[in-house]
Amino acid sequence: MKSTFSYIGLALLILNSLLGLLISAYAPFNWILTDGVIIVNTMLFHLLASSKIKDGFKFGLTFVFAVFGATEFLFGLFMQNYFVDNLFLILMCIIFILHIGIFIVLRSLNKFA
Repeated sequence: MKSTFSYIGLALLILNSLLGLLISAYAPFNWILTDGVIIVNTMLFHLLASSKIKDGFKFGLTFVFAVFGATEFLFGLFMQNYFVDNLFLILMCIIFILHIGIFIVLRSLNKFA
């Protein structure tokens, strides 16, 4: 399962990078930001697959992380090309913190179960 997430993440990263190079309307800011989202989500999926969390939690978290990752990708795709006062960038950071927080909470709860 770990290698499946890695291969899918690598394929999405290559596809996004090629589209970033070929489509002139795809701004470099958005392209690099969405590449970062793909890399971070692939690492989180890999970490989730290799963790000792129970299988039911892994299944649920995989779905939640996929929805969060798709949302971050869409925010990165359609955001403006600046850092200051960028609502989508703020929302992406909040979703990323939720990613990490949910994973840490479930991992610590799993130790007590």
